[in-house]
Amino acid sequence: MGSIAVKGGKVYAEGYLVEANLLVEDGKIKAITKEDVKGDINVKAEGRLVLPGAIDVHAHINDPGYLYREDFESASKAALIGGMTTFVEMPLVKDIDDEASFKERKEMGERASYIDFGIHAGFMREKNYNRIEELSKMGLKTFKVFTCRPFRAPDEQIIRMLEASRKTGSMLLFHAEDEAILDYYFEKYSDRRDQLCVHDARPAEAEALAIEKVATYAKLTGGKAHIVHLSSKLGVEAIISAKKSGADISSETCPHYLVFTKKDAEKLGPYLKMAPSLKEEKDRLALWEALEKGYVEIVTTDHAPGTKEEKNVGYSDPWKAWGGVPGVATMFPVLFTYGYIKGLISLSSLVKAVSVNPARRFGIAGKGFIAVGNDADIIIVDPNKEIKFDGSKVYKVGWSPYDGMSMRGFPEHVIAGGEIAVQDYQFVGKTTGKFIYQKPS
Repeated sequence: MGSIAVKGGKVYAEGYLVEANLLVEDGKIKAITKEDVKGDINVKAEGRLVLPGAIDVHAHINDPGYLYREDFESASKAALIGGMTTFVEMPLVKDIDDEASFKERKEMGERASYIDFGIHAGFMREKNYNRIEELSKMGLKTFKVFTCRPFRAPDEQIIRMLEASRKTGSMLLFHAEDEAILDYYFEKYSDRRDQLCVHDARPAEAEALAIEKVATYAKLTGGKAHIVHLSSKLGVEAIISAKKSGADISSETCPHYLVFTKKDAEKLGPYLKMAPSLKEEKDRLALWEALEKGYVEIVTTDHAPGTKEEKNVGYSDPWKAWGGVPGVATMFPVLFTYGYIKGLISLSSLVKAVSVNPARRFGIAGKGFIAVGNDADIIIVDPNKEIKFDGSKVYKVGWSPYDGMSMRGFPEHVIAGGEIAVQDYQFVGKTTGKFIYQKPS
């Protein structure tokens, strides 16, 4: 592995942009200095931002039953194009809840991923909720739990799992929507076939109520909770209240909730179906504000692509369409363009949301920061370069909700694990991804 010198850029280090040179050796950051450095490879970064690579702690990548949609190789390649250098695999349909399923997924990633990856266990519910201590001994420390369909865990089991999380130093990741509210609206709107029916059926109140219950259980047990894909203003308010109460709780939102609303679903139809659903403009703006103020700490993709065929059935019956969108190639550019460039968040808030905070909260050692001794996961961004996105050239499913949108923030160069993976906007990576263990903090 040769050395790399990144010269003349504005480096984001210790919360500030500083003009400095970087030296990378043996996969690590060797030096950050004003002095001249020379490497086997020299990268000119004048006028560029030199930032830590993005980390996505919620991506459905490689479910064995759905490899026609996505796999470790295709997803990690797309991720690098968008400046993502680490992701954590989330189960999609097939559970990861024993040694065999964990080993299978880990070996798949080690064979095919271009970037380092972690694995969440789950889905935890009635049949496996008592395995947290067993799975923790294997090194799995994050567990996905649903408060609602299709993998709902009853409240009494959630309480016991949160208690187990305290004992094992692990964390539960909650899809937080209230089942009773969903039942009511799914039945109420079951005869509707307009494109908004699937969004109206998942109101913000369902999200807020589920968060309130999880937070109460976390406080009672001393367990650690993380709310995934936060979508609403009411959800933000519930998170703020939970933090004030003393619950150990964090949260993430996703780019699609920061850009799109239900009105966009009238145009893009089933291609914007996901769960939780899109909300109103007030919700979109509340999420940006929460990111800037630090109430919501993390942005993830909830990357869950479906094929065009699986989406198109939704034009005649939205209830039957696949719910999910691809996002690993666009998370950073979307936030850079629609958050930072538009003045909704600072560059510091952006870097914290996609790099610093996921590394800290999920305990991903050596990543998330540009610091001497850390992994050399680095993106070099020309802040003025606009690129029109075309998902057909990036994703296995051949589409993206951001197709045709011009965005800034796509990296000119990406260094992953000390190797050049993207050069002059062109993918040149090698399958060198390693499995990473998490230790939530």
